[in-house]
Amino acid sequence: MKPIIVAEGLVKKFPKKTTPAIDNVNLTINPAEVIAVVGHNGAGKSTLFDLVSGFTHPTAGTLSTNINRSEIGWCPQREIIDWSLTVRQNIALGVELRRSALQKSQRVSIDEVTHTLGLSDYLGKTAETLSGGELRRTQIARAIVGNPQLMILDEPTTGLDPEGIETVFKYLDERKEHGSTALISTHETSRFSKHCTRVVAIDHGKIIADLPVEDYLSLSPRETDDFGIFTHILGRLFSNATPFNP
Repeated sequence: MKPIIVAEGLVKKFPKKTTPAIDNVNLTINPAEVIAVVGHNGAGKSTLFDLVSGFTHPTAGTLSTNINRSEIGWCPQREIIDWSLTVRQNIALGVELRRSALQKSQRVSIDEVTHTLGLSDYLGKTAETLSGGELRRTQIARAIVGNPQLMILDEPTTGLDPEGIETVFKYLDERKEHGSTALISTHETSRFSKHCTRVVAIDHGKIIADLPVEDYLSLSPRETDDFGIFTHILGRLFSNATPFNP
C-alpha cells in the first residue's frame, strides 16, 4: 500500500537556536494508521506536525506527499480560532480551506461531526463565548470535518473531560476502519494500547523509537504508564545510544 507521507533526513532549524528542532528524521506514514507521537515538552513534536501539515518548510531533507494537501486536516496545539465566527462557521472553514465537499455534503458532514463531539447545541454561538474545552472540540471538529485522509492532531485532548477524550479516540478508530490515518500527540498515553497502531517516540528532535504499539509496550513490561516506557527508552539510549526501530 502506497504511503501517505514519506520524510527523509528531515531537519528544521530556527534562528538563534544552536540545535535543530527536528534533526535527521525519517518517517513513513501509511494509510489506516493511528500513530501516537510521544515525547517531553520541547522534544520537537509540534515542529514535526507543522512540517507534515505543510504549515512550515524543512531546512533540509525531503518530505513527499502522495495525497493532495486538501486531504490533510490539522488541529494545532495553539488556538487558531476566528473569534467573530460561530462554531458552525469556524468548522466550515475546515472544509472550505480544503475545498473537498459540495455545499450540501458539507452541511451533513458538519452536523455529523458536531453531533459526535457534542457541539450541536453550540453551532450558532460565537467562539468568544465558548469555554476552553468547547474551543478545543471546535478545533478538532475543523480538523476532521469532511473526512480527510490524514488528520494531524497536536494535543487535541487538552482541556477535554474523560468522556470527550474517549469520544475523540473512538472517532479515530472509526475513521481508521475507513482507511484514514491520524497522527496524534497527547498526554493520554494510557489509551495508546487500546486505540493506536504505532508509537513514535521523539527526543531533542530525533526519533528514538518507531514501533508497532505492541512492540513499544513490550519494551518495559513492568511499566503501567506508557510514558514510563518512554523514560525507560531514554535510559537505555543513554547507556548504548541505540534507537529502537522496526
